[in-house]
Amino acid sequence: MQEVSFFKERVYPILFMVFLTVVFISAISGIYLQTASLVEENETIFLKRAVLFSAGIPVPESNNEINRVYSERVKEYMVNGKPGVFEVNGGESYAFRISGPGLWGEIEALIGFDEDLKTMTGIDFIKQNETPGLGARIEEEWFKAQFRGKTPPFSLVREDEEDIDPDEVNAITGATNTSNYIRDMINRSPGQAAELLEEVR
Repeated sequence: MQEVSFFKERVYPILFMVFLTVVFISAISGIYLQTASLVEENETIFLKRAVLFSAGIPVPESNNEINRVYSERVKEYMVNGKPGVFEVNGGESYAFRISGPGLWGEIEALIGFDEDLKTMTGIDFIKQNETPGLGARIEEEWFKAQFRGKTPPFSLVREDEEDIDPDEVNAITGATNTSNYIRDMINRSPGQAAELLEEVR
């Protein structure tokens, strides 16, 4: 009786937990293996969409069209093991993967410039952890579009300010720190862009 009791009280629970662990790990591994290619494809499309947007190219609706336009108009250059410089239309413009600090972590953006590396063609964000409803509004179309055709460095004005100078951009109400971080990242970007382009040439 003591052996049975010992097995039930000590050994059986351990074997049961090991069994459950193996089952759940196997299930999670199976799901990961089945979805890994889809996740990678979605991340690639997300990056291509951001490159096209930052380069001022209209972004198609379908993934197939995004892939087609991207392959026809964009050439990638690797920086630190990942695509970091994007040549558009044979050098008419460029997009650069540039990062900087945010309120809650790193912000990573695609910043586009004409071939002079001075006039912006656009900006899009591929990584950010800013506060939803506040700093995360950097993803909004109006905020990103306001940089097109302008030349940094910029200073910030209120979001509701309409009559602004060419070297001014609208901040996001209630997200002063995030707005400052984005301004600083963009103001540094022409020099970083020149360095990145020199690195891949």
